[in-house]
Amino acid sequence: MADPFQVLVVDDSPTQQMQIQMVLEQGGYRVRLAANGLKALEAIGEEMPAIVVTDLQMPELNGLELVAEIKLRYPSLPVILTTAVGSESIAAKALHAGATSYVPKRELAEFLCDTVQQVLAVTHPSGGSDAGVSSSISRLQLEFTIGNAEELVPGIIARIERALDELTFCDEMEWMQIAMALDEAIVNAIFHGNLDVSTDLRQVDDGKPFVQLVETRKHQDPYRDRQVVIAVDADPDEVTFVIRDQGNGFDASDLPDPTDPANLECAGGRGLLLIHSFMDEVRHNDVGNEITMVKRKADPNARPADEEDDDEVESAG
Repeated sequence: MADPFQVLVVDDSPTQQMQIQMVLEQGGYRVRLAANGLKALEAIGEEMPAIVVTDLQMPELNGLELVAEIKLRYPSLPVILTTAVGSESIAAKALHAGATSYVPKRELAEFLCDTVQQVLAVTHPSGGSDAGVSSSISRLQLEFTIGNAEELVPGIIARIERALDELTFCDEMEWMQIAMALDEAIVNAIFHGNLDVSTDLRQVDDGKPFVQLVETRKHQDPYRDRQVVIAVDADPDEVTFVIRDQGNGFDASDLPDPTDPANLECAGGRGLLLIHSFMDEVRHNDVGNEITMVKRKADPNARPADEEDDDEVESAG
């Protein structure tokens, strides 16, 4: 049996540390603890964890600063934020700075292990990657048709990673964010598109009604024969992802603003907020059964948006 993944939990509250440790250990993970960002960096230097789960508001080095340091020193190390009401603004900045996902503190027991598993599935896929990168590739196009088989999603994301690796499109931390956006979009297309299962059921009886309805509809007309198509069109400067389901769609104009940090605390808007945080352009078709996500190659000379905001504040002062 493989050794359990190690999770580094960073929080200055001993009570919160204990709660998160219990949840993760019940999920089969090995847990280490750090009281703040500085202690976390020391712990990472001593032994590399598989993933970091961090609070945002901490003394000495807060969650946003910790994400920035991890991106600089350990770009392949994923970070999950634990968000509390009132921390939406700093959490949104941390997602843009390189954090991989987040879980509201009020939902740690329900969703933390699932989120850790989701991140590890897309950042530690089974199987190896191509050894070499071909400098002669100028464009790649891929298309997958997967029905309602969500178990294929990590492998498809790993295959897309190899394609983008051949194009030297992004660094490891940027890829983790792209992978999370893809995972959210594809799984949403299966569960909420093809199978027409409401996300509200996740809040009922530990999500059991949600799981039961998903399994029922996978074998039920008209849901079982519906397909999800994932199309990728990539060159060294830009990648376009199109995910299309065969469900009834929805009115995209009714969606809450997914770029509003206040929606971090809304469980139903989590996927779209991550997608909008990690992609440069997001749009839905008129029917509401297709999402297009565009990611452009990062400018290595560009300054982070929060630094520009700080300059504007200083100039205004």
